[in-house]
Amino acid sequence: MIEIIAYLNIMTNKTSLLSSYKKEKQLRELKGILPEIFEGGVLDIQKLKAFIGEDGFIDHANYELSWYDKKLALDSTKANCEAELVFVKDKSILPIKTKNLFIEGDNLDALKLLKKDYQGKIKLIYIDPPYNTGKNFAFSDNYHLAADDYLEYLNQFNIGRVDEFTQHRIESGEIHTQWLNMIFPRLILTKDFLTDDGAVVISIDESEKNNLQLICNEVYGEENFVGCFIWENRSISNDSANLFSTIHEYILVYAKDKSKLKFKGEEKDFSNYSNPDQDENGEWIPDNPTAASGNENARFPITNPITKEEYLPPNGRYWAFSKARVEEWIKIGKMVFPKERGKRFLLKKYRSELKSEQKPLSSIITDIPGLKGTKELKELYPEGIPFKHPKPTDLLILLFDQLSGKEDTVLDIFAGSATTAHAVYKINQAQDSNRKFICIQKNEKLAVNSAGYKLGFSSISDIAIDRIGRAGKLQSVNNSGVNYFNIEYLK
Repeated sequence: MIEIIAYLNIMTNKTSLLSSYKKEKQLRELKGILPEIFEGGVLDIQKLKAFIGEDGFIDHANYELSWYDKKLALDSTKANCEAELVFVKDKSILPIKTKNLFIEGDNLDALKLLKKDYQGKIKLIYIDPPYNTGKNFAFSDNYHLAADDYLEYLNQFNIGRVDEFTQHRIESGEIHTQWLNMIFPRLILTKDFLTDDGAVVISIDESEKNNLQLICNEVYGEENFVGCFIWENRSISNDSANLFSTIHEYILVYAKDKSKLKFKGEEKDFSNYSNPDQDENGEWIPDNPTAASGNENARFPITNPITKEEYLPPNGRYWAFSKARVEEWIKIGKMVFPKERGKRFLLKKYRSELKSEQKPLSSIITDIPGLKGTKELKELYPEGIPFKHPKPTDLLILLFDQLSGKEDTVLDIFAGSATTAHAVYKINQAQDSNRKFICIQKNEKLAVNSAGYKLGFSSISDIAIDRIGRAGKLQSVNNSGVNYFNIEYLK
């Protein structure tokens, strides 16, 4: 029975990345075990369901993204983590005065270990995962899809040529699968950390943006998708083989509960508001009394009470208010009529009538170039830049300012060079706030020919903690230290 279930797990994966010839081989083997669930050589799903029984399968009626070993990735979130967080005093900075945390180790295990103390307490999670460049990922998850299917296909049918299109489909499927298996369980674990009004923001490029949005819909709920920033992070290339230059990345925003999430917005410009007539309702600007859409009920005449002149909206336009409003607005001084015929009336828009002093935040970010992140590191490390392509702190400060309060904690599960920590220090300094950070970074060794290694660092986490120390010294805020922890596995 165990052997049968193993086959069924493969067969019921709706969008399995295995190629058609592989499926045919498995179908033949399954038919040898269970010929009664086949009809005329074709697998009969109803017979299969009848054989298994109602409790023996899951009917995925809803739309979702599926891939090879998804269930194994899901199961990894439930596996026990036989480990503990161990405080490392020698690597900590002002540990007594700070609530900031830096954890060196696999973020999957770190999240499990942090859950007890931080479940439902994190206002904002920032995720900047490794972009899918087709290389292996530095995580210890125990699954990997081998890319030998194409060779098996050639051997089976004795084909002496290379079908490059088929080979590409197999290999690209493997690449997507590895990345999805890496990110999926980590996203699942983050959800439990969010406050009811919390949010998660995720940086991503074209390679996995579509897949990422589908699995985020599954994890956080499509109804909690807030929006997607387009970050213009580089200038147009002057030399491109296909004359097309990608100059942007994406930042997905999901809420724990979209109905409870609200951006801070940007300050509106009130320089045009004034009160030259000392109106008791306060500052105002002239408002357009007409609208582009409406019905015939919104094309009524308005009579000037002084000159008796009648006004109608221009052809194709409509009054932007109801007839019942006119008398009220004349009485309070919102609608002002000229004393001479031939002049239009004035409609005031009071500042006090605005629903908010803030204006909505644009989904397109254009004024924070990616190179600014490299420039910041160069200022911290005049002897040489130890880390490639760090995010600019201004980008993170924009996100932190919009989606977190002055006493909130920001969690970063792919810390990299600790741009999040640096950004928290800077926003605390600018706003006199007390935001905290939790940064998690795997003990990822540096290549011996890398710039960081040549500067004396052995791992990315070494660079991160050193940057936290250097950035903290530039701030005058009290909370500029960090408690350093390792993950120690129990024997």
